Amino acid sequence: MTTAPRAILYLRLSSITDDSTSIVRQEADLRSHAERQGWEIIDVLTDNGISGRKAREKASEAVRRIADNEADVLAVWKLDRFTRQGWDGLGELSRALDARERAGSPALFVALQDGLTSAQSAFRLIAGVLSEVARTEADNASKRISSSIQYRRLVSNKFAGGSPPFGYRSAPAPDGVGRVLLVDPAEAPVVRDVAARLAEGVESMGSIMRDLDAHGVPTGRAKARRERQLGRDWEGADRGKWTATAIRRIWTSDAVLGRQRHGGDVVRGPDGLPLQVWPQLLDVATVEAVRRRFGTYNGVKVGTEPRRRAARVLSGLVFCSDCGGKMYVFSSTEGRRAGYRCSAGGNYAIVCRNPRISAADLERIVADEFLSVAGKWPEVEEVVASTVAATEAALAEVEVALREASAALTADGADVPALLSRLETLKGRRTELRSTPQTAEVEHRATGRTLAEAWAATECVAWRRTLLAVAMDSVEVSPTPPGGRYMTPNEDRVVIRWRS
Repeated sequence: MTTAPRAILYLRLSSITDDSTSIVRQEADLRSHAERQGWEIIDVLTDNGISGRKAREKASEAVRRIADNEADVLAVWKLDRFTRQGWDGLGELSRALDARERAGSPALFVALQDGLTSAQSAFRLIAGVLSEVARTEADNASKRISSSIQYRRLVSNKFAGGSPPFGYRSAPAPDGVGRVLLVDPAEAPVVRDVAARLAEGVESMGSIMRDLDAHGVPTGRAKARRERQLGRDWEGADRGKWTATAIRRIWTSDAVLGRQRHGGDVVRGPDGLPLQVWPQLLDVATVEAVRRRFGTYNGVKVGTEPRRRAARVLSGLVFCSDCGGKMYVFSSTEGRRAGYRCSAGGNYAIVCRNPRISAADLERIVADEFLSVAGKWPEVEEVVASTVAATEAALAEVEVALREASAALTADGADVPALLSRLETLKGRRTELRSTPQTAEVEHRATGRTLAEAWAATECVAWRRTLLAVAMDSVEVSPTPPGGRYMTPNEDRVVIRWRS
């Protein structure tokens, strides 16, 4: 009895689409051919979304199984589905077929749409020509794509494609050619909120990550985000898990400043300053503060910032009633709670009973007392209508550009003349800005909220501490009464010294 040849079908598509070379059509055509030839299909191997110019894991596996006599036929829909690496991409297959021939158990390679089989006497000649043609087409396609991306980024200020940066969505360009980026109304508030928390430098990354996950905010590459931006139902889709790496990459990037990069550098204007090519989500000062915290730029480490102790609401305001010394935050051995303690510590030259108190409880006592007095007052914001803010923002831009240009000078292959010219232009712009006359008018405007409402709406430690410092001179803490636990809060231990 004759055994049917064992066949492996290999399928590949560079991107998942529904065009004429889709995976579904490739498999259907090859199955029909296998049935006509009387082959037994023992496996179907697929490399989906992988370029034919790159190594394909499943293609290598198919050739290995031919070489190891685990299959007799390797069938592909078209030769360029198997490789676009030229004749080099056929070397492994050629050696496997030769080895089977020498062993007396010939194997067969079939490229269906090309009408090509390894049984043909001119197989190597035809396969070599077809594979080189495929490589040339791939090279030309790559150049066309690179040129198109470069034109979109440097000339037309269009979005070059891919997943939109977090905080943005893509939309058809007004001129009908290509796409542009617009602010995503669902993500922009998240970008601004997290940026403020990161810039303040008090809240931990873990806390921010847990908060984003708890509120169901999809990550930048989550399926749920893609479905939402396409206008589809995304409620049950995977929202991903936020990581420290993702947060650093997004909130230190140029994208949140409305900029894009090309060739490893941000796209710049003739003056050497970065161009804003889509709406800006964050100001330069905020992004620079976040970058200083992480010592990163576009997610890449550029240095290490000194680690600072996280400040609390009453830092700098709490004093010891015994010796008058400032009290500092420490971690208690009682449940690892944070507390305030006198700075005298073990200094026996100072007569002090070294009072300590729970930080959270002391802050609650002080906040309740403050809000009982000032909670109904209207919240007022200070608005500076002047040239100062605009000039400071422009100076910050120039300083960043100068730093980047200086760093670029040390890179291998740097265009030194161009960079030196950029530095001179930027220095001239800095001198011009510094000599610009400044005028300022300060206006105080009611926000429409009471201080109690504002206090509840924000957990910004710096804002709360500033508010308390305006109202009170200090908070004095007495030692624990006899028999009491030293961290136990007690209103009688706390005296608030209000400003007149």
